[in-house]
Amino acid sequence: MSGKDTVWTEPEGYRLMDLADSSSFNIASYVPDGLFFDAIRFRLGVDSASSSTGAHTGALDPANGMYWAWHTGYVNLKIEGTCHACPPPKNDFEFHIGGFQSPFNVERVITLKATNNNLEIFFDVANLLKEALSSNQFRIMTPGAAAMRMADDAAKSFYIRP
Repeated sequence: MSGKDTVWTEPEGYRLMDLADSSSFNIASYVPDGLFFDAIRFRLGVDSASSSTGAHTGALDPANGMYWAWHTGYVNLKIEGTCHACPPPKNDFEFHIGGFQSPFNVERVITLKATNNNLEIFFDVANLLKEALSSNQFRIMTPGAAAMRMADDAAKSFYIRP
């Protein structure tokens, strides 16, 4: 190379990744053959410009259940479930992490160094939940300080194995 970085941008712009649909996690078929990556950078969430212009189509279609309203924008991360550590009677937790207006913008840009052109990205959901539940936080449903902390923890939960 001539000292310039080659940057590949995912053509769809936004992608909704859903644990119920394993195919939503595979972007390998979109990456051009022969490219070597030394790092990958991606956004967890929706940027404020897209959030402030209302609902969109594709991954940002409100039918996907990830859009709150014009003043709160999109849910950037949604995790729901049950756990024995949660209070009865339901032992459930519900985290809908969103917000784009200052000072509660939960969008995070994540950069991971690639190793051996390995772009298999992992997300440590157990550690993320441990952090939230250990602080007796069982529900986050609005923008605010708790959502900001969970967005920070979520950003730290992505990794590539060496």
